[in-house]
Formats: sequence, C-alpha cells, structure tokens
Amino acid sequence: MVKISKKVRRAGLLAGFYGVLVLLLLTVVSSSVELENVKQLSAYDDGWDDLSAFRNELNGMGLDTGSVVSSPLLLSEIQDPSHTVFIIAGMERDTFSFPHFDDDGFISFSDEDGYSSAEVEAIIDFVKANGTVIVMDDFGFSSSLGESLGVSFSGNALFDTVYEHSLDYNYVWTCIQDNPCGMDNDTIDKASLGVHPTWAVENTRSAHPCLSWDQPVATKEAAGLCAQHWNPSTGQIEYNGTYQLLLNGPSSLEIEIGKKSPLATPRVQANSSREAALDVNGDGEIWAGDEQNAETPDIANQNFPLYAEVCETTKCKAGSEGRIIFVADGSLLSNALYDYSGFNRGDYGETTKLIPINDNRKWAIDLIAMALIDSEGEDVTLEAQGQVLFDESRHPQNALIGDGYNMVYFLLVYFTSEAMAMLLLFLALFVTFEAVLIKKVDPEPWRHVFSIIYYGFGDAHRYGFYAEPKKIKQVFLSKIRNINGLTREEFDSMPARELQSLIKDPVLEKFVFEKRQYSLEQMVTIVKRVKAWGAGSKKVVV
Repeated sequence: MVKISKKVRRAGLLAGFYGVLVLLLLTVVSSSVELENVKQLSAYDDGWDDLSAFRNELNGMGLDTGSVVSSPLLLSEIQDPSHTVFIIAGMERDTFSFPHFDDDGFISFSDEDGYSSAEVEAIIDFVKANGTVIVMDDFGFSSSLGESLGVSFSGNALFDTVYEHSLDYNYVWTCIQDNPCGMDNDTIDKASLGVHPTWAVENTRSAHPCLSWDQPVATKEAAGLCAQHWNPSTGQIEYNGTYQLLLNGPSSLEIEIGKKSPLATPRVQANSSREAALDVNGDGEIWAGDEQNAETPDIANQNFPLYAEVCETTKCKAGSEGRIIFVADGSLLSNALYDYSGFNRGDYGETTKLIPINDNRKWAIDLIAMALIDSEGEDVTLEAQGQVLFDESRHPQNALIGDGYNMVYFLLVYFTSEAMAMLLLFLALFVTFEAVLIKKVDPEPWRHVFSIIYYGFGDAHRYGFYAEPKKIKQVFLSKIRNINGLTREEFDSMPARELQSLIKDPVLEKFVFEKRQYSLEQMVTIVKRVKAWGAGSKKVVV
C-alpha cells in the first residue's frame, strides 16, 4: 500500500473542506441572486411598470420616503409606527429561508411563500403599533403574510365583463363599495357607483379624516394630505368617497372565514362583478361548469374579492389604529396607472395605449392621509408628517453586487433577530475555528531557552529584582533540572550528594547549599557562573 505523506493528506483535507464550503455558498447565492429577472414595481426606477411617480409625489408633499432592502424585520426598529406606511408591491421572489423554530417549538427548514415566520410576526407587530401596511400582489409571493390573517391570493388570472374596452380584457375595473360597479355599454355605469363603505360614513370612528375636517382652509398647500379634496371657491375640504380603480391583470383574494388571527376579521371592500371568472389552469381560456373537474377546471359566475382590509380591532378607527390593505393587483400604483396623463404623453416611453382617467392616485393619497393624519388630540393638522417605506427586499437586483449587498444585510439583520440564528451563528463560528485548526501546521518541538539577565528598558529595577539570592538559586536549579531532563518529582526526590555531582562547580555548590548574604558584586559573579554553567551540555527537549 502506498503511504500518503502528511502534506498530501493535509492538502486533500483542506481542498475537501473548502470545496464543500464553496458549494454551499454557491447554492445560497444562486437561490437569492437572479440576474436574468427584469426588475419592476420598484419605487426607484422610472419605467412604466415602476412606482417612481407615486414616490416622487409623496416627496413633493413633504413626506419622507425610504426603502427596506434587507428584510421587514427592520420594522421593529421604527421609532414611530403610527406615522409610517409600509408598502409591498408585487413580490417577485420567495423568501430567503433559514432554519427557525416554528410555533410548536420544532426546527423548521422552510417557510411558506413570501416572508419568513419572523418577518410576518414583525409586520403584524408593526400593525399592532398603529402602523399601516399596503400589500399589492397578484401572482407573487405574499401568501405567508395574508394567510396568517385569513387572506390569501388565488394566483389565478381574473377575467371580468367590467373591463376597459378601449384597452383589452386585462384592464379590469373595480370600485371600493359594498356592491360591485357595473357597465353601461363600453363604459362604467355612473349609476352603479357608490362610496367607500367605511371612509365615507360620517360621524363614525372609521370616517376618513378629510371627511371629518370642517374648518376652512385658505390655500391648497394648507390642505396638506387633503389637498385633492380642497375646493378653492369655498375654501373647504369636500371629501369625495368614490374610488373607481383600474387594475392591470389582477388575480383575486380568498378569505378564510373563522381564521384565528392576531388582528381583526378581514373585511372585503371591493369585489368583481358576478360575471367574472378565474382561469385556474392558466390556459388563457375559461372552461367552467357546475362543478370543477378536468373538463371544466375554471371558476366562473362569482363575486371574487379584489380588495380587503384587516384592522387592528373591529372598530378600525381612523388615524389611531393600524391596518393592512390587501389588493389583488401588484401594478395598481404603477406609473402607467397612477400617472396616466404622463404615461399618455410618453413620459415613460412610447405607447400606443391611452390609459383612461381613474382613481388610483386619489385612493393612494387618501390612504396615506388616513394613516398619517392624527384624528385625535388638540394639535390635529392636515400637514404631511410621517414616512412611507417601500419594500425592495423582494425585488431582484440585476447587479450581482447589489443583490449580494442585500443578502449580506439580510444576514446581519437575521443573525441579530432570531433565536435560531444565534445558534446558527455559533455553529458557523465553530466550523470556522475548526477550519483554522485544520489549517494550522503542527509546531516545531519546543525548547527551553535559558536567560537570567534581560537588557532593555527599565533594567535598573529589573536587575535589582533578580539580584535576590533566592531567585537566582531557583533559576539555577531549574536550569540543572532542564539540562538533565528530569521531571519535577525526580528532581525534588534527588539526594543532595547526587545534586552536587551534577553541579561540579565548588562556587555554585556552596551557593546552592549554604544560606548566607551576598553583596551585589558577589551576585554578579555568581550570575555569570550560572550563565556559563552547562554551556557545553546538550539541551534536552521538554
């Protein structure tokens, strides 16, 4: 058998260890970094399918805007959740899963779609602290957040007879009201329009603050977040609670009745028409019957929920209570729909389509006002105060460095927020130390280097310390023991005559066995003899 050298074995061990480590890192990075995906629905890009127009208008109103690029776990660090809105628009990738403890105390190695259990808990805690969350999604990964509250996204394309005929059937109309709005030939039937079921009800706790404001306002700027309802001729805030939203390729919501939830029961506030259908098998055609089967897999002739609100309590009090809004369309606030006039002018690129007038912008600004205007207290003001955060953590970056930065930042947040993460961090440190030990070369045999006098800074005091005969005697005896390769037990049990035979120096023999006082000059002579003693002997390894 061929004998493998120690160096070859060490090289093979190191190659195997680092090979496995690199493989694990590549697996993690490949699941997080998606260079082929086209980023959309970002508040910081200017495409027709991004949200920059909405963010720019918020900045123009005096509101602070920011983004969460790592994880919603950072919501726990917000100082004033009651004046913060967190917006989730079109989650484009799944959660970056880590092992964690589930509700039963067991270790789980995977999460539901979208957010991890810790992130869902952080978002719900944010709502309980009077924060507002807007979730706009259709075929993305928002399931875990919604399902924890009894709301889920069907993930199936919705087709409705109430659509914009000047475009195509992908552009569906919905109205936030108790009953669905209808069509009058090719346009929305104005007679079918209603008002918001909670915001537009006067003298109620859930009434919109712009509706409750009854004082005159001199200028549009003074109207703050209610400026779009300000009437210059009367100087009054005249709130209009009609919201006619235009959706682009929506899905639908599914409400779980009786779901045990940390928040209140979801309330559906906008439905499709009765003639709507869901393309369950995704073939672009509707095949529906009295029951679902292989021949008729789709669902039709139902009112499908498109918009739902989940409040902290059943009162859903305006301005002083947290809430989550679920909308079954991730592109509701895209530049094309939000800034339809700019889109029609070609501000976001050439287009052959003209987006009709809609209330998407009106609804978004009113929702921001609903969240940020304090409805109680003596210092009630319409001025824009607060911040709006956009979740960018689920939008892929087309740059490897950008996605890598987000992932590293997520790891930092994760390892400081999760009990399981602390354990993983400990294991990682353990593996790192093992790698160091594997790589460390065995030390050369250690040899005792004998030295009594050290010349250097402060030697005046150090020499006086070593000038004590007892100290010098101890050093000399240690030198004898080391040179002769004796253990402490062997040396301590050695007879005096045998010790004398080892010393073989009359002056040093008297120094060892006689107790007397020595002058400094005598000690210098003895130290020199001690240093010279045994110089020709072979040093023994101990």
